[in-house]
Amino acid sequence: MIGISLNGAGGMTSVVRTYQNCGFFDEWDVSYLSSYERPGLGSQLRVMIRALVIFIHMLIRREVALVHVHSASRGSFWRKSIFCAVARAFRIPYIFHVHSGEFPTFVRSECGPLARCWVRHTLRNARSVITLTSSWRAEFAELVPGATIAVLGNPVFMPERISALRENVGHVLFLGRLHEKKGVFDLVRAIPSVLEQIPEAKFTLAGDGDLHGVAGQAEMLGVSHVLNLVGWVDGAAKEALLASADLLVLPSHYEGFSVSIVEAMAAGVPVVSTAVGGVPDVLEDGACGVLVAPRDVKALADALINTLLDTEANERMRERAFVRAKERFSIPKILGALGNIYHAAKLDKDKA
Repeated sequence: MIGISLNGAGGMTSVVRTYQNCGFFDEWDVSYLSSYERPGLGSQLRVMIRALVIFIHMLIRREVALVHVHSASRGSFWRKSIFCAVARAFRIPYIFHVHSGEFPTFVRSECGPLARCWVRHTLRNARSVITLTSSWRAEFAELVPGATIAVLGNPVFMPERISALRENVGHVLFLGRLHEKKGVFDLVRAIPSVLEQIPEAKFTLAGDGDLHGVAGQAEMLGVSHVLNLVGWVDGAAKEALLASADLLVLPSHYEGFSVSIVEAMAAGVPVVSTAVGGVPDVLEDGACGVLVAPRDVKALADALINTLLDTEANERMRERAFVRAKERFSIPKILGALGNIYHAAKLDKDKA
């Protein structure tokens, strides 16, 4: 398995860590190679070359039966496509697992004719292209005709039951990278309107990225006193934040499959999100959460206010979201489905 460093932050890392922590690596005898680390171009290049050398050495020693690459778009794709090409040269099947909601835009708008041919060649030759939602599968079928496409959501730990609804409303939680594409500045711009209706509201933004820019905008709008920037959190710290939250918000401009949304659903936390990427496939508007258009600050503020104040609707959404998460994204269900994809890929190899 090839992907980003497991010491880093982000949804892709969280997913792979779940595979590892829940025994999937042991069950399938998975070796993990990190092809990317965030700091510095020099260290990134060293990590990539080191991973490629180890990969080729394993192939020469016939230690690899199947390759599973985790990819975003742009540079992530180009790096992973090299590993895929090497796997093809050794006649080893590979699975291409796409995590980025921007991948179709990257292919259609940012790649020239030759680059698009390389993308399609890489994906068509995969034993399976894993997409995160059904709507993605349809889009990838159009983007790469002839590719074998599977749908696999991201796994989430499910508690036995959801906690009781909190009596105090007002704690809004954001989990994700603090970046313009995640809509975090739209969220800060929505805060003054929320405070007009719910003066006790508090906002916790947990993630790395442009903390300075977010803090500066909050200062300019006079809402710094209700904004808490805590940096990236994981594990018990994330669970504690979800337990204290009255609502999770994800106002992304682009999104693939949000791990934080499914984690909130599993924890019984109501969700307000933008209707982008695979989010509508995960979060049914009005039933499991509330969806708004991206970049619409007024609609975002109204959704936050209404969701926080309507406790009866909150309770219904919490219960439906919990059931939906358990049925579709529990760890046993997702890892079982991934195992089936592995079985199919290996059987195809045996027939070849």
